[in-house]
Amino acid sequence: MPDFVAEGARWFRQAEQDLEDAGFNRGGGRYNVACFLSQQAAEKAVKAYLYRRGAEDVWGNSLIDLCEDAKIFEMFFDTIKADARQLDKYYDITRYPEYLPSGIPSEAFDDVDAERAMELAGIVVQFVSTRIT
Repeated sequence: MPDFVAEGARWFRQAEQDLEDAGFNRGGGRYNVACFLSQQAAEKAVKAYLYRRGAEDVWGNSLIDLCEDAKIFEMFFDTIKADARQLDKYYDITRYPEYLPSGIPSEAFDDVDAERAMELAGIVVQFVSTRIT
């Protein structure tokens, strides 16, 4: 039988590290990377919750979908879905030029974007933290 507690903790540690790394990149002016890592932090935090609760088939990158999956265990995930869904836009556009009409991702984001992404990710990570620790 899988150790759901350990697996959830492992994913949550990485979520915390991704959020810390987002701050590091923001400080270095890598705003697109900070936005992407913020999305990753939130995604991994929700996945940590799902693993912790015993979910075996956790997949996908969409925070909207992951929050819907988490609502099976706790309806309060609906309260952070509005914040979490805003991070979904950072999954592709922060990394691939094909999602921008011109320019490249490293030129398309600024400190305001990174600050907001980190704020939203912090809300999700904190929300999950109170439910798995």
